[in-house]
Amino acid sequence: MGKRNDSKKWCAPAGRAEGKEDIHLAAVRELKEETGLDAVEIKLVHVEYNPKKRIMLYLFKIIVDSNQKIDMSGDPDEEFSEIEYIDPNDVIDQLSVPADDNVAIKYWINH
Repeated sequence: MGKRNDSKKWCAPAGRAEGKEDIHLAAVRELKEETGLDAVEIKLVHVEYNPKKRIMLYLFKIIVDSNQKIDMSGDPDEEFSEIEYIDPNDVIDQLSVPADDNVAIKYWINH
């Protein structure tokens, strides 16, 4: 989870595909940019359309080598002030997207 610089709230690394970029590659790229971590394994676990924003949301489970060190220096957007391995339930009241609207949290709770 990362603590956003703008809102000081927590969220998972996320982003958008660039142009016709494959969604799996976009997820791996965003993870690398925001955390410095390389994906060892990636699996698409949920897809959902958000009618309010008119976007398709893709949720991935990504496994990283736990020996890797977090490095936020490569993030061009400098979105996060910190990144930590934490259980989202520990910061449920401090999420960037409230739990009731948060696709990742809903998936986390139900699986």
